[in-house]
Amino acid sequence: MFKRWLIIISAIAITMFSLAGCKSGEFDILIKNGTIVDGSGNPSFSGDIGITGDTIVEIGDLSGRTAAKVIDAKGLAVSPGFIDMHTHCDGGLGRPDANANLNYLIQGTTTVVTGNCGDGTFKIAETKDKWEKQGIGTNAVHLVGFGTVRRSVMGVEPRDATPEELDKIKEIVRQAMREGAWGMSTGLEYIPGRYAATEEIIEVTKVVGEFGGVYASHQRNEFDRVPESTQETIRIAEEAGVRANVSHLKVCRKDYWGKMKETVDLINEARERGIYVTADMYPYDRAGGGRIISVTRNAGLWTPFRVPEDMEPFAEMRTKMRDKALSDADREKLKEQYIEELAKALSNKSKREQIKQAVLVGTPENPSEVASVGWDCYGIVVSEKNTDLNGKILSDIAKEQKREP
Repeated sequence: MFKRWLIIISAIAITMFSLAGCKSGEFDILIKNGTIVDGSGNPSFSGDIGITGDTIVEIGDLSGRTAAKVIDAKGLAVSPGFIDMHTHCDGGLGRPDANANLNYLIQGTTTVVTGNCGDGTFKIAETKDKWEKQGIGTNAVHLVGFGTVRRSVMGVEPRDATPEELDKIKEIVRQAMREGAWGMSTGLEYIPGRYAATEEIIEVTKVVGEFGGVYASHQRNEFDRVPESTQETIRIAEEAGVRANVSHLKVCRKDYWGKMKETVDLINEARERGIYVTADMYPYDRAGGGRIISVTRNAGLWTPFRVPEDMEPFAEMRTKMRDKALSDADREKLKEQYIEELAKALSNKSKREQIKQAVLVGTPENPSEVASVGWDCYGIVVSEKNTDLNGKILSDIAKEQKREP
């Protein structure tokens, strides 16, 4: 028998209700006249669903049967709740103002996988206890983050782990698996995961394999070396003896889009050899988004524009804006002043050149996002003043206007 299903209408809609103290009828809930899509891959079929408590107890023609709550699903599809394989809602689940996870529920998602990209906590028992006591709106499948564990043992030093450090990392992961983690995630594009050699990750992932856990990887490269990065994931799965999943498989930059076929072929060939490897993908054509200028942070993965970190008055203004005691009104006022000062700086030839270098190059320790990914990774989603640019890629706009991006 299946656990609670969801009614899906148009995009996805959920009917939420309370039946406390209401016990008239054979079922607690009767969903009738729906088109049932049961997730098995079989064709949909018409039928009714009887639910008692949190369990579906009967499916079929339930005409004449009674329930405390009857939902007429005529013209609607009835389906099990969806599982979102890649989320970053861990923090929200721990907050009283967000633990209901309504943004997932209203899209039909009833289970979320957390701890992705190497960032998941390794304090599994503590987290589980907190979530169970306060309650959360969805089920959660948590992965221990390799990056979080490595950082706790050796900080963010750009080097291999020593044998002693590797043993500590493995033991923390082993304890996390004992406490209920479903597997381990890596974020090999990020610090400190990028500093770990493949062999180190294999050794740690073998611990995950001891518990039948899974390995999910935000791979080392999502640009020109996606096939090589995918081959690394396949090697880790094979040598560690675990099931593996490539997180948000994609190829960024137009120049590299053709590499997707090679990558998919690698995964299919590995599966034919008996290696359990899969991949999940975004159901949309943008990896993320944000404003072109991040005032308080001055940088970010989806924020191509930045000024030099030590350029004044911007550095001082950002410090003030990060003050938690600052009122929202004062913070907004500072943001407006920041933009005004930025306009002045861009009209100054010397400062303009410094800002240009910050945007295009960055520093050796902190390369700019444009230097890392290129202008063809940025597109305009919403431009209120220049609506003709909406949906276009910045590098294409530059070509159209015969200008440098």
